[in-house]
Amino acid sequence: MSSEPEKHVAQSSARISASVHQRVDFELHRLEGGKWLLRVISQQGLYWMKSMNVGSSEDELDLNLIAANDFLRSVRCHGLKTEYIGPLGRCLL
Repeated sequence: MSSEPEKHVAQSSARISASVHQRVDFELHRLEGGKWLLRVISQQGLYWMKSMNVGSSEDELDLNLIAANDFLRSVRCHGLKTEYIGPLGRCLL
């Protein structure tokens, strides 16, 4: 049986994770074989990709490490956020 403080912490964590996800424009996943998958999450991210002629009309890109780093550097310069999802957890970049 969980105590009242534990319930409060769990509810707060859920709200924090939901609010972080709402502010994220892209998700970056590490795949097998050195590949990376980038997904567009927000409408702002999609508009940015179209304005920069990045990728095609799809909302996902397969990248290598160098392309993923270049992409992250570029979106950060424009104030967009990316959530890295790796084997040990999530990180907001």
